[in-house]
Amino acid sequence: MLIRFGTTENTLVLLKMGANFSPFIVQAQEWWRLLTAAFLHIGIQHIVMNGITLYFLGMELEKLMGHWRFTVVYLVAAIGGNIFSFAFSESVSAGASTAIFGMFASIIVLSKMYPHSYALKQRATSYTVLIILNVLTGLTSSGIDNWGHFGGAIYGALITLFVGLTIKSKISSKERIFALVIVAILTVLLVMYGIYKYS
Repeated sequence: MLIRFGTTENTLVLLKMGANFSPFIVQAQEWWRLLTAAFLHIGIQHIVMNGITLYFLGMELEKLMGHWRFTVVYLVAAIGGNIFSFAFSESVSAGASTAIFGMFASIIVLSKMYPHSYALKQRATSYTVLIILNVLTGLTSSGIDNWGHFGGAIYGALITLFVGLTIKSKISSKERIFALVIVAILTVLLVMYGIYKYS
């Protein structure tokens, strides 16, 4: 398929393959782009860098959370980041970075939910620094979807509050349900704003 169309470093190819692009989502009703964009990358370097991060961070988080919790966090952060990008960015975007930022945020939230874990605290500190550095890089560089990164972190944090771990945390059931409600409300507001903006 790629041989037929060209490489994913070409904007037209990205659009054909399912990149996130707000006008297409609204005007052509291509809502599936909010998911497919998370599995599409812009060139070899992009997919290699994200792949390495996903391999190590993903193994760590999946061991902590289990298969289904990890899958929920990954997909919600991936789609949520793309929803933020849909609402606030007019550029073509793609990549697993929305999910990666959600996974970083997930570790940070878990360190607060389970403060007795020294290992989680150490990792949370490192990932907080990584998020800050990446945001600063995004502000000074073109071609980086900061809205997607920010949204992925927000959604990753909120959904982690809801799913947690199998062991009891300092977060109550009511607080967990509240986090899920916030995810739902935030999604509706962002989608409505995007539709209004690009209609």
